[in-house]
Order: sequence, then C-alpha cells, then structure tokens
Amino acid sequence: MAAILEFDASTANSISNALGSSTVHLTDASAVVESMKTTGDPLVIIGPSVEQAVAERVTTLAITTNPAAGVVWLRRRVDTTVVLDALRAGASDVIGDTDLPALVAASNRVAEKAALHAAAANQGNAHRGAVVTSIYAPKGGCGKTSIATNLATVLSGEMNQRVCLLDLDLESGDVQLLMGLPPARSVLDLQNLTDSLDATALASVMLPHSSGTYVLAAPQRPEQAAAIRPHLISRIVGVASKMFDHVIIDCPPYATEHVLAVLDVTDHLGLICTPDAASVKNTAISLEVLTELNFNGSVDLIVNRAGERVGISGSDISEALDHAITCEIPHSVDMPLATNSGRILSVSHPAHEISMAIRGYAAFISPVAQETVATVPAQQSVVRRRRLFGRRVATT
Repeated sequence: MAAILEFDASTANSISNALGSSTVHLTDASAVVESMKTTGDPLVIIGPSVEQAVAERVTTLAITTNPAAGVVWLRRRVDTTVVLDALRAGASDVIGDTDLPALVAASNRVAEKAALHAAAANQGNAHRGAVVTSIYAPKGGCGKTSIATNLATVLSGEMNQRVCLLDLDLESGDVQLLMGLPPARSVLDLQNLTDSLDATALASVMLPHSSGTYVLAAPQRPEQAAAIRPHLISRIVGVASKMFDHVIIDCPPYATEHVLAVLDVTDHLGLICTPDAASVKNTAISLEVLTELNFNGSVDLIVNRAGERVGISGSDISEALDHAITCEIPHSVDMPLATNSGRILSVSHPAHEISMAIRGYAAFISPVAQETVATVPAQQSVVRRRRLFGRRVATT
C-alpha cells in the first residue's frame, strides 16, 4: 500500500490507477507518518498540489521514520532547482505530474530497495560475508571503471549473486554514468550515519541496476568528497558484506586514505595494467607499496587491452613485474563504443571476447561460480624474455 498525499481527489485517483495496487489517499500532511507506521509500506507519493515547503517537511519526516522509505514527488514543473531541493530533503525521485509511466518505474525501484533491506534484515549476522574485490589502476585511463561495472553485472546477472558496486572515486566517479542510472542519492547521504549505519540506511541510498547490481554512487560534485571520512567507507563495506555475496569497489587511480581503509578488508585486489611503459612502471610501484603494507589479500594482475600491437606483450609485463597474470582482457574498440553508447558490454554482448574474459575473472573470485562458466587459467609461470626498463622489479 502506498500513501498518496494530494489535495485534489481526481489527481489522487489517477495516481492510484497508474500504480495498480492498493493505496491510501491522504489530504493531511501530518497523517503521512502515522499511515507509514500503520501499513508498513515504504512508498510515499507527494502530489503536485502540495506546496514544496510541505513536501520537504513530509519527506524528511518519512525518511526519519523509515530510512528505507522512498518518497516520490510529482511536480508540475521539474527543473534543476526543484530536483536538488527534493534530493536534499531525501526524496527518491522527482517526476512530472503527467509522466505516470515514470512514476510506476520509480515506485518499483522503491519496492526493490525495500525488498533488499528486508532480505538483509532476515539474514542478520548469519550471512557468511561477502567476497570484497577492489579494482585499482595506478594510472588513469586504464579502463578501471569499465571493468568494475562489467564484472559486477556478470556476477549479478549471470551468476545470480547479490552484488554491491561501490564507487570509491569520490571526486570524479563515473559508475553511475556508465551504468545508465539517473542522478539520485549517493554515499554523501550517509555522511552523518557513520556509527549508526545499518542495512536499512545503506539500502535506502543504493541505486538498483537492471542486472540486479546495487550501486552506491559517488558524490555528484568533486568538492563534496571532503565530507566522506575513511571510517565511513570502512563501515559501509562492513555492512554491505553482510547484505551481499560480492562487494565490488571501484577505486580512484591514486592511493587515498579511503583506499587504504578498504585494503584491510579486501579479498581480491584487481590490479589493472595496460601495455604501455607508464602503466607498467606505476603498477610496479603499486606492487612494492602493497608488499610494504603487508597486504594479505590476493593481488590479481589484470592486463587490459591485451594484444594491442604497441611492442609490449602480456609476457613482457609479467616478466617486468615478476608477477603472474590472472586475467587478460583483449584489446577492442567495442568496449569504449559500448561505454559511449550507455551500454554495459557484458550485458549487450555476452559472447564478446571481452565479456568472456571478465566472466572468467568473475568465476575466479566467486566461490560458488557455476560449473558451466569457464574459469581463469591457472596462474601462469613467468616467461623469461626481455626485461622492461633494463631490470626486474622485485615484489616479494
């Protein structure tokens, strides 16, 4: 049952008919919270006749009552100012008052979040804990975010795993953009909940993707990143680990305090290197730093754009770094083409060689991977060929 706050009976009736489910029509703003407590339903729809100041107040009260609630505003005029005001108040979506299909879609997203919260609450501490995989590239432009998003969708869409994708590139994260998700709530909405953060609050700010992956987006603006403390990120990963089978973390291309915070709980570090001298050099430094930090997880060397004819092969990289390659993702213009078209390649073209390579790595990190999924080949022995930079970089 959804609570509809709308002063015009005809409009309220149209909303109710569009939802196609039981609703309660309210004309008293003060009755919304009581209705939520009585019905237990997380969806509140604020109609176009409700003044914005009242909508903001009701939204704040609804979210305070139930952090997993979703409040959808219907407005006669939707512009940037209205959307920002609604999101600041805690609304899930702002929709034009005549766009009823969008209202139905927004209501379904609220239901999905509520179901996720309920599942997490039922599992409690009995959940075995997620596999935490951090995707990191010490140099920008290596395809890190594309790999992270494709990996998450393979795990959730093909392997039926519960997957959370955390965008830890707090100043310039693009996970939300690459996943084709609308601007909405982000990790910034959790900044005041560090010590009290629980599954309900975390589920309330996640964005569901059609593949089944739940995304915790980075802040919308670079200056907002300063408000996110490393301790909050550690807490988020801890809570998410009890809610999901996999937590995928898209790290920034530099070692921040936030990255160091998640390393302590990372099972697999997908270290991405591309066949160019600068990337190999920076990857070598990263391996040395990981050794100095006594990182206890698995360092999985992922060579992206493998096979690109630039004079450096996978075996050259393996030899220079003295580290076996876990996964080679072939070079293809289809990956950037898919990204620029707003598509996830592993979803739109599951038989593509890139999709197959990422599927192999997904099977490698998943303890319950389907037997039909091809696994990543056993760790390769280092082929002794020519040395890049005239020396071998020791990492152990």
